[in-house]
Amino acid sequence: MRCQLSHRSSCAQARPARSAAPWHPALKLGRRSTAVRIAQIDRPADAPVERRAEPAAPEALERLVPVGSPVEETVQTLSDIWRRNAVTYGDMLAVRDPHHEGSPEMTFRQLYEAMQDFAAGLAGLGLQPKDRVALFSENSSRWLVADGAVMAAGGADVVRGATAPPEELLFIARHSGAAGLVVQDGAALARLLAAAEAHERAQEGNPLHDLRFIVVLWGEPPAAAPGSSCCPVLSYRQVLGAGAAARAAGRWQPVVAAPGDLATLVYTSGTTGHPKGVMLTHANLCYQVRHLTHFLQVRPGDSVLSLLPPWHIYERTCSYFVLSSGGHQVYTNIRRLRDDLVAHPPDHLVCVPLVLDTLHTRVLQKIRAGPPHRAAVATALLAAGAAYVRARRVAQGLSVRHALPPPPALQGAGGEGVEAAWSPVEVARRWAVRLGAALLSALLAPLQALASVLVYRKVREALGVRRTVISGGGSLAAHLDDFYEALGLQVLNGWGLTETSPVLACRRAVEGQNIRGSVGVPTPGTQLRVVDPASLEPLPAGRQGLVLARGPGVMAGYWRDEAASARAFRAGGGWFDTGDLGWVAPEGVPGSNCAGHLVLTGRAKDTLVLSSGKNVEPQPIEDAVAASPLIKFVVLVGQDKRELGALVWPDEDALAAAPEAALGAAALEERLLAEVTRLNSGRHDYHPFDHVAHIAVLRTPLSPDDGTLTRTLKPRRPEIAKKYERELTQLLGRLRG
Repeated sequence: MRCQLSHRSSCAQARPARSAAPWHPALKLGRRSTAVRIAQIDRPADAPVERRAEPAAPEALERLVPVGSPVEETVQTLSDIWRRNAVTYGDMLAVRDPHHEGSPEMTFRQLYEAMQDFAAGLAGLGLQPKDRVALFSENSSRWLVADGAVMAAGGADVVRGATAPPEELLFIARHSGAAGLVVQDGAALARLLAAAEAHERAQEGNPLHDLRFIVVLWGEPPAAAPGSSCCPVLSYRQVLGAGAAARAAGRWQPVVAAPGDLATLVYTSGTTGHPKGVMLTHANLCYQVRHLTHFLQVRPGDSVLSLLPPWHIYERTCSYFVLSSGGHQVYTNIRRLRDDLVAHPPDHLVCVPLVLDTLHTRVLQKIRAGPPHRAAVATALLAAGAAYVRARRVAQGLSVRHALPPPPALQGAGGEGVEAAWSPVEVARRWAVRLGAALLSALLAPLQALASVLVYRKVREALGVRRTVISGGGSLAAHLDDFYEALGLQVLNGWGLTETSPVLACRRAVEGQNIRGSVGVPTPGTQLRVVDPASLEPLPAGRQGLVLARGPGVMAGYWRDEAASARAFRAGGGWFDTGDLGWVAPEGVPGSNCAGHLVLTGRAKDTLVLSSGKNVEPQPIEDAVAASPLIKFVVLVGQDKRELGALVWPDEDALAAAPEAALGAAALEERLLAEVTRLNSGRHDYHPFDHVAHIAVLRTPLSPDDGTLTRTLKPRRPEIAKKYERELTQLLGRLRG
């Protein structure tokens, strides 16, 4: 989560990246020397910086870290962030944890000192440099302390949520070779130890046998923890106190880490077999911290609500970035988000698309629950606002729908390339469309102004976010982009993977650079290339293909899994296979200022191939259907069939407040199928073979706890297929073969 671009609304031509990787110039293809630029976009990285010497002791901070020094000059390892922040931001608030014991708050100096004390305490328990520590916990201020402490002691943490299945956690602890365990609380520890004992009783060996210590972050350890006699079990406060004493006696100093050292192992959710451990170094993550300013500026004192689990690398990297910029974060969760948006209104909110969808749905529900005449006016103004921002995008050349060239038959005699000679008729048509959009936006502007006064201001106050929403972990549906843009709330959508630490590309909070429908431009220093999925040969800009990535954020590989690492880098030359399909907006398209921005179209492994040979990407259809207030999730099916079907989960809250609540099962299915058909057929790129012929309505909720949702709340197709095998088989039986 992709060309050296200017800061104007129009993108400049790609330039060579200042890296060892060769730049690929325009390839001369076709007739009349028509230039076709391959779809590779690069962003030059900053010039390398000499790494500072590590201070011998915390008291040397003032001398070695100049106050106000930029992140680019001082952050080479993650430990550098906390040392630098302690001096630069000192007594400013760093974290607030209102929903945990004592509602703790810490300044940047206190946070650094707590990390150092905890690190010294872990070292006293036997933690050695290069060791790995299993950190199984949900998001909190103490998670952050433990994370920084493990690295200050020279180790790497192995992260996962405490609510993950115990067998998965045991596998991760054993596979990673963890020397210690830091766990959420006594209840989580009891579940884990009980599962480990079951392995012993089955004579399979205890996966936790080699642990040197166990630490409980919140509360006290279980009074008689089964199987815990093999190593000490301590509370967070005990370790913190022991570490403070060791530091005071001069018995511990922080370990000097190198940028290439392993910082963390992040185990991805495996769709088959066991999860894989992604190896991320200090250099990987510090690269992100240094360059996320390209997309978003966080000012000292800015507040951010921390919502997502910290072992999700998107949340974690954003947290490092925000704190390194002097912002402070307030910990919340999905249950308390609505209240915390009011109690702790943030300048920025880091979230996933489902959160934005849920907030949007609640706004619509509240409007519809009001007096009928007010609801009708508000609904009409919302529709006018969405139409206004869509027309304005086209008028400004910022619509990805108009960023592609016409079919070759509509191009001039130049032939086959995006930069081929355009026919005068097509050029004139493009500019006429842009002029028409400008006129439409001018006509709708008064309605947009009225909506701002009557509707949007109240919605903005209710949402609480003052400046920016940063959405990642999935594509953003068009209706959500329309709604939040009309609202005047800046939403940036980024893209990347755990394996890329994670941001490969993102939309920018710069005029003309927040291209809705795209995932923006590459992180500086990152290269993206679109290739044919079969041959891996580069494709021209504007052509859909498989997206490859190369750059400082890409992982070293999978822990103890050479075969999986080789598959991930099968393209050679350090190019990582993201598994995502997309295209790069080409240059030279009349009326378009989107050149160089990446548009994703789906996952290569999710593509459905119909018996007719037609390929269908589920994501655009599923995103369009999700615009219905009655529908929560949609999973498209139909592999090897003549037509498509869909598993549909209603939004139960919206359904309960709607007239459809009184419908029987058959009538509800018919009603939801009509919604699917309406929204699907209304897409600008709809084809007859995209028609969804039948649906199955499912009323049992999807959840991360049973594996049917990812931890970023996206449907997991393989797990859904297993859990709903009977319903899926029945639906496939209704489709024409």
